[in-house]
Amino acid sequence: DGDICLLIATDPEAEFKTETQLPQSVSGDLEPVSTVDLVHFYRASTQTRQGISVLFQDATNEVDTATIHGTLYLKSLKDGCQVYFNKSGMDFGNDPQMLASLRLGMRFTTVSGATEHVFSLNDMGDVSGATAITTTAQTSVVVGSVNTDGSPNYVADPAIPISECFAVIDSQRLPRSGRLSLGTINADEIAIVEYWLYLEGCDENCINAVQEKEAGIRLSFAGVTRD
Repeated sequence: DGDICLLIATDPEAEFKTETQLPQSVSGDLEPVSTVDLVHFYRASTQTRQGISVLFQDATNEVDTATIHGTLYLKSLKDGCQVYFNKSGMDFGNDPQMLASLRLGMRFTTVSGATEHVFSLNDMGDVSGATAITTTAQTSVVVGSVNTDGSPNYVADPAIPISECFAVIDSQRLPRSGRLSLGTINADEIAIVEYWLYLEGCDENCINAVQEKEAGIRLSFAGVTRD
């Protein structure tokens, strides 16, 4: 509606534009990891003959090789805004097994503080064809921490549907407030957006079949005038 001009960059000192190439650090295959806080990551180290993971080890130092991880910057000109995802510009591929097992973690930081979300990507496509196999002693959990003997302390899966943060597109194809914003930017303020695309190793859809699939990432954001 002319009030918002949301721009993006990969360097806060560079020119902000409407598009940019996402920085990413993955150098090989994605590896299943588990996290609840986007700070500590763990991977299974021992499984039973039935394929149940029973021991885990710290994989925090492996994040840049096991996940697609990067940082970008958003800036709102003219006026402050609430930031949402623009679904029409998002893309994570269309393979059901990958979409069902992938997670998108995001930390949105401004002068007001940081907000963090972990998103499931089931709403990005049809995942009805995905195969589910139990590989952990509990379901709907992730690894919150690991004891000295490698046994996991499970916590509830923090992932919410990515559609919770979609902007609503009105009849004039303008973005309007969705259910939950990623965060709020003041006019001319720069927000830091750190993201992780990873396979959640405790998800029942994260099975060997995903290792032969390909995944990409295209993010898209919409700025909506603050209410």
